[in-house]
Amino acid sequence: MATANTAVLTQLDANVHSLAEMLEVYYRDGGVIVLNMLSDEVRNNLRSELAESMQSIDAGTKSSDKGVQEFWGTNTKRFTRLAYRSKTFRDHLLVHPILRGIADDELGPHCASYWMNTGQAMIIGPGEKAQWLHRDADNWPLVLGPTAKPVTVSCMFALSDFTAVGGATRVVPGSQKWDDFTRKATESEVTQAVMPAGSGLIYSGTVIHGGGANHTSDYWREGLHLSYVVGWLTPEEAGCVGLPEDIARTLTPQQQQ
Repeated sequence: MATANTAVLTQLDANVHSLAEMLEVYYRDGGVIVLNMLSDEVRNNLRSELAESMQSIDAGTKSSDKGVQEFWGTNTKRFTRLAYRSKTFRDHLLVHPILRGIADDELGPHCASYWMNTGQAMIIGPGEKAQWLHRDADNWPLVLGPTAKPVTVSCMFALSDFTAVGGATRVVPGSQKWDDFTRKATESEVTQAVMPAGSGLIYSGTVIHGGGANHTSDYWREGLHLSYVVGWLTPEEAGCVGLPEDIARTLTPQQQQ
């Protein structure tokens, strides 16, 4: 007999709930869905500014590495340099107050400062299979483990609806507290971050997660991943290299950091 799935992600509302309430859920479950993180205007501007990239960039990866190909997916579009491609990303997502508030609390005690790890569009197309489950802190294996200090915090912003059949992110709530980080999650421990457009899934670098399968024939799940990493680690994306100097000069000190 199959084990019932009891995994749940809590939804809070950016217009109703406090940062303290979000932090309580975040630390308990390793992730929290925050509704209304992006206004309709901000979300529509993002989609407009990124539309050309979304259309022109091919699905899949050009890497010949089989592991990269499997992790990336054959019908998933990914691209970085979001701060270059979108003024709205620079102004409204890069230093989003809720994400910054959680990062200040989680990462602040363990570093003098933190910076962007990567800003990345992750657009899951029809027929894509589920990504393998992983932890974002796997990027830095020397500082990964049950007793390690937190090094990264991430948010997946939903530019379109995240549905169970359309590729909503899979998450294993509570896995950031496991004593054994080599243990594999069972399907009964996995849930999905089903959420409306404009929401954000904020999650720990040590919680297990992965892109969901897209079982539709015509729906592209539009997500934007933004993560921070402590300043004493090298980020996944060389953000300062991908941003022209004339744009960098227009940013606030906080955005530049």
